[in-house]
Amino acid sequence: MSCPICQHQSSTPLLSLSNYPVYQHPMIAPVEIPLPHVLDLEYVICDSCGHGYQNEFDRGILENIYKQHYYTPSPDNVGVVFRNEFIDFFKENIKVSPSASIFEVGCSSGDVLAALQKEYPQYLLKAIEPNIETALVAKNKGFDVQHEFFTQAYTNTLNTSVDIIYSRHVIEHIFDFADFFSAADNISHHNSQLILETPSLDWSAEHGSVMPFHVEHVHVFSERSLVSLAGRYGWYKNKSIVTSSGNLIVIFIRQENHFVLPPAPENFIRIQNRHTELISEAQQFCQDKNVVFWGAGSGAITLLALSQVTPEYIVDGNPNKTGKFFCGLDKSIGYAPNIISELVRQGKDIEMMMVISSSFFIEITQELMKLGWRGDIYSPYQNKT
Repeated sequence: MSCPICQHQSSTPLLSLSNYPVYQHPMIAPVEIPLPHVLDLEYVICDSCGHGYQNEFDRGILENIYKQHYYTPSPDNVGVVFRNEFIDFFKENIKVSPSASIFEVGCSSGDVLAALQKEYPQYLLKAIEPNIETALVAKNKGFDVQHEFFTQAYTNTLNTSVDIIYSRHVIEHIFDFADFFSAADNISHHNSQLILETPSLDWSAEHGSVMPFHVEHVHVFSERSLVSLAGRYGWYKNKSIVTSSGNLIVIFIRQENHFVLPPAPENFIRIQNRHTELISEAQQFCQDKNVVFWGAGSGAITLLALSQVTPEYIVDGNPNKTGKFFCGLDKSIGYAPNIISELVRQGKDIEMMMVISSSFFIEITQELMKLGWRGDIYSPYQNKT
């Protein structure tokens, strides 16, 4: 397969994930999920533009996940680091008229829309979201949200143009870039700005992070590959940042800027090495201990599947996940504050191992301290450098 960004024919193996779980998010049981439940994933990196991508993927499986088995809506105070970093970047770098119109591609449950509305109550906010559950939550918050995929065919029907288009953690899922950017063209004008946020391959290579790699992420972008892609469709980099959490955010404009493309990532061998270390490390830390996993998302199901660790509890700070199950596991998810408080009250926490199976390890660690946790803590996805 040639590079989906620059069509270069030469690539280098980046990361191999064997027997990897397909369904990353908890669901209501019993739910009949068609096979396969696991896949072998092979990521390569383009030798020219430094783009990471899956050699093969099943579009039908992924589209069904996005519609039916995707992100669980969470309260406003859970998992806020990514959102806050984006809002801070937006406030610092986006200057438009008080009557600006904004369109979010993939708004999930509308948490960023709510934050923008609070900061800019005069803005006209609209959005699109393909997942049934989260689109309904965003609508119930009072936002104009359409339950659709962002396609040229859909935006052909809108007959509107907006000042700002943004998408957070969407572009890495896209199958057809030409269709995505045609859809953006349909609702933009000469002075529109396009903001894309996505996990940074440069950051992952530097820190040896495996967090961006799972079945739903067809692509993992370097800044070089994202800027190259947008430039093909007439969108040019204006400003960019890599957040402390490892997310790349780039503002694109219609006016061509002349700048040197950033280099491709180096030392990406650290990603495969870190993956191997992660499995061995989890088995070592959790051996002969009663284990609690805090974080019922892609990080948890990955660690559970690959390390074969069997936790006594799987918990999450999002109450909407309480009572749900991961595909293939018969252990239900508990509400973290309640479970942890009870373990502390009984004194059981002292002899237990807390595995923070989430990228929100700082938030979870702070919450653990508030709850009085005294046992060991292992945070496999924390930056190790």
